[in-house]
Amino acid sequence: MMKVFWLAVWGVLLANSGFSAENRLAAGLLENLRPSNPRLLILDDQLARVRELANTDANARQLYRQLQTQAEKILDEPPLTYVIGGPEHTLLEVSREVEGRVWLLAGLYRLNGDRRLAARARDEMLSAAGFPDWYPKHFLDTAEMTAALGVGYDWLYDYLSPAERLTIRQAIVTKGLDPGIAGLSDKGRLARLHNNWVQVCNGGLTLGALAIAGEEPEKAAELIGRTRAPMSKIMELFAPDGGFEEGPVYWNYATAYNVFYLAGLESALGTDFGLSAAKGFSSTGNYRMQTIGPLGKCANFGDAAEQISIAPQMLWLAGKFHHPEYAMHERAVARLTSLNRSNMESSRFAILELLWNSMSTGSLAEAALPTGAKFDRVATVFMRNAWEDTNAVFVGFKGGSNHSSHGHLDLGTFVLDAAGERWALDLGADSYGLPGYFGAQRWNYYRLRTEGHNTLTVDDQNEDLNAAAPLTQFASGTNGSLAVADLKAAYPQKLADWQRGIKLLNGGRVLLQDEVVPSKPADITWNFHTRAAITISSDGREATLVQGNAKWMARILTPEGAKFEKLSVQVSLPQRSTAGMWNLIIRRPLTESPMTMAVLFSSPDDLAPRPELRPLNRWEP
Repeated sequence: MMKVFWLAVWGVLLANSGFSAENRLAAGLLENLRPSNPRLLILDDQLARVRELANTDANARQLYRQLQTQAEKILDEPPLTYVIGGPEHTLLEVSREVEGRVWLLAGLYRLNGDRRLAARARDEMLSAAGFPDWYPKHFLDTAEMTAALGVGYDWLYDYLSPAERLTIRQAIVTKGLDPGIAGLSDKGRLARLHNNWVQVCNGGLTLGALAIAGEEPEKAAELIGRTRAPMSKIMELFAPDGGFEEGPVYWNYATAYNVFYLAGLESALGTDFGLSAAKGFSSTGNYRMQTIGPLGKCANFGDAAEQISIAPQMLWLAGKFHHPEYAMHERAVARLTSLNRSNMESSRFAILELLWNSMSTGSLAEAALPTGAKFDRVATVFMRNAWEDTNAVFVGFKGGSNHSSHGHLDLGTFVLDAAGERWALDLGADSYGLPGYFGAQRWNYYRLRTEGHNTLTVDDQNEDLNAAAPLTQFASGTNGSLAVADLKAAYPQKLADWQRGIKLLNGGRVLLQDEVVPSKPADITWNFHTRAAITISSDGREATLVQGNAKWMARILTPEGAKFEKLSVQVSLPQRSTAGMWNLIIRRPLTESPMTMAVLFSSPDDLAPRPELRPLNRWEP
């Protein structure tokens, strides 16, 4: 009670001081600070439900055992040391490993009382507290380390001695909050960001601030006050429908810390400043679901990999916004990733899959989810003909902007899954350690250039860096889905118009149609990247694709005379290898008249009549 009394007194004094309005508001809210730790993410009175779940629900029980096994391995490992390394030569890999260890060990300790786990988490925290800094030059490292020690401090508060608390608390202040406050000042570099870093940095710092707010109210209030404006601004990225311009992988990274921010504020202060009510945020779980195809691979546009990982924030979003399908989907993903034990173990937030979970009921197949979805601001569409069927057909198709953070010059690209395989693939990111990867050399690398994507290239050049491609049509129903993007801005000096449409037809067939109007003679190349073995028919009009026991086929419907060719994708070092990848292309040299190019993808056993070709502006579902 004495802590609460002094917080109230301090709030009154601060309200009459020269502090900013934002900080005075934060100080006032600290009067409602939960009086004792733990106060972050999950409270003591919620743990009984989790224990019951781990005893009665088969999936939760399996996860609990996995987490225990992982924790036992950590017991035998020494605490991490200060090592600058990784592709970008930072502390980030160490920060994330510390975070994963501390959250797992401390979370399990709260569930089962095993003091070995608490002791090992304490040792990890004290080691990190002794680092010379948390590498604020690359502030993600600092934010994630602050989150690691903040949650550990909060969850192990009663286990830690007063001296240990002091050591950890001082490290959070001097190595986390102080550089964070400086970075969030009016002229600080953190205040100028408008991408995933905003959510990660503000979310991580806020967890640290809330953990020690009882002992360090002034620092906590100042930090919280400075986070509100950038977090409010970044929530605009989710409008109007929950889409995310940095793609599904950075969606996972960013929204994890966004939810930690919101959930931490709610559990500690009883409010999230109304930020969770931002337009589109309640729908953003649908973006996550739609981006993942039937094979458990995402539509990995931009700097992303196909492989998915768990997203426990989906469980929080499910409860917060009454979307049980989010939890159903996340449980399905967790089951899938549990088959890949290294994937589950590499997720530093796996403990939240247990702490935020609820009883497993229902399936996606029963949830009446839409089989087609568009996300307007990011101009991306996803289509499928079934949920929870590994043989389903899935298409991800993007317009968007070439200025998107972590984006590539890939307007008009797509991925395609069918018959248990990915046929049209996105090569994803290259190493962030490549020279100039985020600078002047970015557009020299194959994976980022237009030629490295499943779209058209004109005169073997990149799309315009300033181009944007809006969606002009979208429809989805029981008979299929379709989308059309306006891509004429991609080559403003070469094309008077370019429209691309993609349609998922009955029977799992996919029609891709381009309508191109050159402004002067141009060499136009159609690109399709795949890992499949390719056999091209003698007339060049059909290509049979084979992966394992699965086959798929591409057929040129128009123009007359067009033929497929196949190219082995070769890149020079130090770019990552592209061994085993092919580019199935169609060349149309010196095209000067309006041209329609249509390709049909389907099973080789497809005997349905050739679909009627209509102009894109007359497409119907």
